[in-house]
Amino acid sequence: MDVGGVSTREKEAVLSVFAALMRPLMPLAFEYGVSAKEITDSTRRAYIQALEARLRGQNRPATDARIAVVAEMARSEVTQLRDAERRGAPHSKNSAARLDQVARLLSAWHTHARFSGAYGLALDLDLEPTPGSPRRSLQELIETACPEADREGILDELIAGGSAEIVDGNTLRAQSRAHVMRGSDVSVTRIERAARFLEAAASSFAHNLLLQEPPAYFERTVVSDFPLSEKGRDQFLRLASEKGEEFILDLDTSLSKLHDPDGLSRGKRYGVGVYFFQEQSAFSEESAHPARSVNQGRPSSAQPREIDVLAPNQHFD
Repeated sequence: MDVGGVSTREKEAVLSVFAALMRPLMPLAFEYGVSAKEITDSTRRAYIQALEARLRGQNRPATDARIAVVAEMARSEVTQLRDAERRGAPHSKNSAARLDQVARLLSAWHTHARFSGAYGLALDLDLEPTPGSPRRSLQELIETACPEADREGILDELIAGGSAEIVDGNTLRAQSRAHVMRGSDVSVTRIERAARFLEAAASSFAHNLLLQEPPAYFERTVVSDFPLSEKGRDQFLRLASEKGEEFILDLDTSLSKLHDPDGLSRGKRYGVGVYFFQEQSAFSEESAHPARSVNQGRPSSAQPREIDVLAPNQHFD
């Protein structure tokens, strides 16, 4: 059966994509106490936002009534979700924006001729502008790489991520070109960062599936030809980390030299991501979190314990 030129089989295939995207994230929902209703509301909110943008792009009125008809939702539900969005987006983009700024700053620090030496060695910076100093300052680097950034916020991110350290009170020294979040106190930032990367990957695949005109976006994966032990996994992970880091840094250096005058006026930002993954042939909560299996380490005859499976951050003894 075809509806609007789309077959039932094609529609089911698209729905399976949504299920595949959601399935690996369910352990996160359980761990952080997210209910099915909250996931549904979040999905509906995203659908309404995208539909609203689509209608406006077609110069059609994006009224609650029209959105409700197209989305097959009650008008009252659409109104409620849109009102909640107008009062304040539930998902902040501040952390993602700051991570963007840190990435741009680190790239400039390691590639720009004013802030790096031979072989991409980032030069030490004055933490505060110092008259007569032969060195550049952190403020100069910020003004070059991301002039809109908050200096104190950027500095905190650099130190927290191990990308830089303060030496002798007024010298900022680069430690790593990569920015890796650490510690439990940055869990929200890590989650927001993961959301951004997952959105980018999904966007790229959607672009290629809907492609009507080139260019198609680059997408490649490599999977082991046979199952690996934990030792083999760790060896592969080390290899992927080393080669992946080299690839990203080389690409970043080349990208910093790519000058596009037209981009400043009407361009968009593009990127490439590299990640390591475990292929999942079938979803299993036990395989996703084997250490948290309720009956792990107990005799099979042990009585199951009543628990709240959606209670956030529970650990079972």
